[in-house]
Amino acid sequence: MGDVAFGVVLSLIAGIINGSFAAPTKYSRLWKWENIWAVWAIVALFILPWTFGFLTIPDLFSVYADAELRPLLLLVGFGIGNGLAQICFGLGLAAIGLSLGFAIAIGISTALGSLGPLVILHPELIPTAKGMTIIGGVILILVGIVVCAVAGRMKEAALQPAGVSQQSSSGGGSGKKFIYSILAGILSPTTNFALAFGGPLLAHAADHGAKEMFKANVLWPPFLAATLVPYLAYCAFLWRKNGSFKLYSLPGTGHYWVLGLVMGLLWTGSLYMFGASATYMSTMGPILGWPLFMSIIIITSNVWGFATGEWKGAGSKPVSFMLGGIVFLILGFCTLALASR
Repeated sequence: MGDVAFGVVLSLIAGIINGSFAAPTKYSRLWKWENIWAVWAIVALFILPWTFGFLTIPDLFSVYADAELRPLLLLVGFGIGNGLAQICFGLGLAAIGLSLGFAIAIGISTALGSLGPLVILHPELIPTAKGMTIIGGVILILVGIVVCAVAGRMKEAALQPAGVSQQSSSGGGSGKKFIYSILAGILSPTTNFALAFGGPLLAHAADHGAKEMFKANVLWPPFLAATLVPYLAYCAFLWRKNGSFKLYSLPGTGHYWVLGLVMGLLWTGSLYMFGASATYMSTMGPILGWPLFMSIIIITSNVWGFATGEWKGAGSKPVSFMLGGIVFLILGFCTLALASR
């Protein structure tokens, strides 16, 4: 198996793990959203990245000291953008619903995350067969996401009690409701951009003896620490607003901390695996790996949805649309895999 093919396999596995990491939230019903997600954030965005960084990158601080300031500042900037993206994503879901919010945010993220590096780093590939194949694969993935979103909307309508409006209760004009999801989609590719523009740090890590599979680990400590700042600030706002900080000491919830730890391990593990896949695919990693990663996340999360009964009672038509959307996603993933040849 060649390096590119091995990178594709790693992207697939990373997507399956990432699509599964939120499953423990279904078993933390006595905590509010900000309780379980704050535990996840501290584990996934701070503790694990620095732990793995020290374990896999020789002389980690020396690597940062030897690097130029610009790539470090870019990582911090991308990390803050990623933290804001997570906040906007949650607000978008509250404003326009799950199906439409996912369609807009992930659709924009997938397009920008794959086409951005192609246009900026490899514009010469655009008019070639490889470039056209990549663009075709992205289009198929976007079509699949839209079809899945339509299926989600149909499911919501089928499960909506009679006489209850589907309109969001969050208020505000329709244009304002879309802004959050649009911003989330624009900011979400910052993870991919961290890989695409973190080349100087990757080179310094290799010079200090980091193995090829682990050298991307040099990017995550500063990137995810910056992500944690706005994210944790938002959780603190919700603790105060909802009076939910006291729920951490609620009897019978001790194992919820373990669930948050598991979520952090799964999410961070998927990110590290995606970083490794991108290094194996070299400069094509951000172009090919990102849409593959995103499509498998969507497929896996929908499998979890079916397994936990989220589609029970929705009827056959929404399920058929969802399966059709997954088919488009798989076709898109196969097209992008073909582009790697």
